[in-house]
Amino acid sequence: MIRNLLLCTAALALTAAPALAKEAPPAPAAPKPFALPPLTEFTLANGMKVTMAQHGNVPKVTIVASVRTGNIDDGQNVWLADLTGALMQKGAGGRDASQLAEAAAGMGGSLALSTGLDSSSAMIDVLGESTPDAVALVADLLQRPDFKAEELEKVRADMLRNLMVAKSTPGSIASEAFSAALYPEHPYGRTFPTPQQLSGYTLEQIKAFHAGNFGAARTHLYIVGRFDPTTVRAAVEKAFGGWAAGAAPTALPVPAEPAPKVVLIDRPGAPQSTVWIGKRVAKPGYDMDFRATNTLLGGYFSSRITRNIREDKGYTYSPSASLSQRVQGAFWVEDADITAESTGPAITEIYKEIRRMQDTLPTDAEVQGIRNYMNGTFVLGLSSRDGLAGSLANLDVQGLGVDYLNGYVGRASALKAADFQTAAKRELSVDKLSVVIVGPLESVRPQLEKVPEIAAKLPKK
Repeated sequence: MIRNLLLCTAALALTAAPALAKEAPPAPAAPKPFALPPLTEFTLANGMKVTMAQHGNVPKVTIVASVRTGNIDDGQNVWLADLTGALMQKGAGGRDASQLAEAAAGMGGSLALSTGLDSSSAMIDVLGESTPDAVALVADLLQRPDFKAEELEKVRADMLRNLMVAKSTPGSIASEAFSAALYPEHPYGRTFPTPQQLSGYTLEQIKAFHAGNFGAARTHLYIVGRFDPTTVRAAVEKAFGGWAAGAAPTALPVPAEPAPKVVLIDRPGAPQSTVWIGKRVAKPGYDMDFRATNTLLGGYFSSRITRNIREDKGYTYSPSASLSQRVQGAFWVEDADITAESTGPAITEIYKEIRRMQDTLPTDAEVQGIRNYMNGTFVLGLSSRDGLAGSLANLDVQGLGVDYLNGYVGRASALKAADFQTAAKRELSVDKLSVVIVGPLESVRPQLEKVPEIAAKLPKK
């Protein structure tokens, strides 16, 4: 009873109180200028480049050694670069994998090596006082891998399992078909080896790949954090100064852009379709206007395509657009896992959003939102040691330097509504988009025949 009286009294009080005006949020402040920390750069006599930066307040250091080799050097031997990199981690400089891990752990970190299309990277994060020893450990990994035959078979078995898993997932199947459509007869277009290929690579091939592609002339070492620069420079010269220069990075231009195509891959009974829509874009994939266009179109959670086919219509849960950078050319793609019965309508809406970006200017609120988002994620990404080292390495691989990073906030803040429209028209010609669909074709194909942008390009049954 008392509780009911109190509730009634509170309700009357709220009813009698005058409505408060909703206060508008304050206008955002102008973005602060951004500048990288001072960089110390030098080149060893063998051609290896080194960049060092004092960064942060924590007495730790991130070391990244970026080597300009990867799947670009595979030729027809798909994943030979990956197999080489995986085996390098199983022993180097007389230490086996567990001893390498123990040595890194004793410095407060862990050692890893990753293989990409255009570059491979060794990375370690350690206490600042251990930086000279960490430099030596990275040098062992890159220069003196043990390549033991018994470890090869273990690595191969793991990679064969990974291959079988990847080849069974619709996302990987779509990625393989999409890359092949955009980059025919080029390493960029070769995603997976056959099991027979992977089973057939020999230890001699692996050793030859390492000898031919890992060298000082292809390597750039980045050291970021808190460390004594004089001591660390001496450690770098001692650990890497005797490394042979080796060959220059491979230059293998992609062939002319092929005609757009529609690829259909059947997965009978699947409840959803995996859809990839995209095309190659101009090589300067870091153009600010197109990066902004990609973000607004599909590159973040509040993007137009996401709001349309996820929030408004419920066709899909996780659509996304991305801009993939490669030395020999970039590509743009929108990908989504779409309920099978909505595949055709969802593709129609994606095309509508691309055209809307080309035909009408974004609102002032959209433009300001993208400026804020891009500047915020950019500064946040460079706030850590590994973020700064990784960004420097990636931009150097792409042929861009510190000027790109130092000018980023200014360029993003200067974006205008017309920039989005111009970039969409320049890069995303609707009639040049390739489409890959992995799904239950019995129910999906009739839907595709009603999508005018792709109906005439459908492969024959």
